[in-house]
Amino acid sequence: MKWIGSIWLRKLKEEKGIRIDRDAVIFTFFLLLSFVLWYLNSLEKDVEYEIKYPVRFVNIPEERVLAEDLPSRLELFLKGPGYSILKLKLAGNHSPVILDVSTINYRRVPGSRTLNYYIIASGLIPQLKNQLRAECQITSIKPDTLFFSFDKIINKKVKVVVDVEIMTQRQYLVKGKIIVKPDTITISGPKRILDTINTIKTRYKKLKGVNETISMSIALAASKEYEVSDKKVLLTIPVEQFTEVEIQVPVTILNSPDSINIKIFPDAVTVKCLVAVSDYKKIEEIPFEVVLDLSKADLNSSEKIPVGFRNIPPFVSSLRVTPAKVDFLIEKKLK
Repeated sequence: MKWIGSIWLRKLKEEKGIRIDRDAVIFTFFLLLSFVLWYLNSLEKDVEYEIKYPVRFVNIPEERVLAEDLPSRLELFLKGPGYSILKLKLAGNHSPVILDVSTINYRRVPGSRTLNYYIIASGLIPQLKNQLRAECQITSIKPDTLFFSFDKIINKKVKVVVDVEIMTQRQYLVKGKIIVKPDTITISGPKRILDTINTIKTRYKKLKGVNETISMSIALAASKEYEVSDKKVLLTIPVEQFTEVEIQVPVTILNSPDSINIKIFPDAVTVKCLVAVSDYKKIEEIPFEVVLDLSKADLNSSEKIPVGFRNIPPFVSSLRVTPAKVDFLIEKKLK
């Protein structure tokens, strides 16, 4: 050893040009060697140690789901040879212990109306020891009691809501409602989550420059907290060319008092609206009305009275009326 150390010191001096205290180096070497021998010897002795070991719970009962997660690590108090505990400490960074819920003796929390349960942690020692295969003993586990709750798995039908932004070309518009197939789907998951869900959206999509009817498949914006019967739906977006229609419509007076005659100026207004080219002729078949409801007007005021619409056809859009208000003149009826 002395001969090897002398050669090493000499070589280091030649390469680095450093002055080294030979006695200090030898002292450090033997100090380190002593520590290693002491540590190896201590591994043979029984020691007590505390370790947080990863665990994973499997085989949850059918039609049930954990409302709150069980702990992913348990604090184990161990007693045994140092080398065995060191082995567990190194293995705990990689492989969790698998705990089978179907074989665990869990109990209902007394007086609980919900599915609340608890596990006495000491009852897990046989499963833990069997999988750890260590020569040490598990003296106790912390926490000593594990509380958890189950939730029921239910099915629920919800409506599909379309989340699509459509930008048509000039003189083109979406005609009517977007058709969704299927328009409702079934979702399955924990009751506490599904109780708060009544609709499910499609993934957002923006369509530009549309000038014809589109049929497309689109994914649903589902959550990982529940399962869906359909991952996609089929959308049919009816798009058609529109034209502007301008017509003269007489104003109809409603709820006129019996004691007066009322004249309005003008007595006809100009109505403009957008109509799909295919529905253009229907304007004559289903004429809408412009009305003046005197029950909602202040006849003692000099302000003009706004007009409204009645019997609006479903195929028209962007209704505009000129003028939007009319003047009036009141005449008392002769007795």
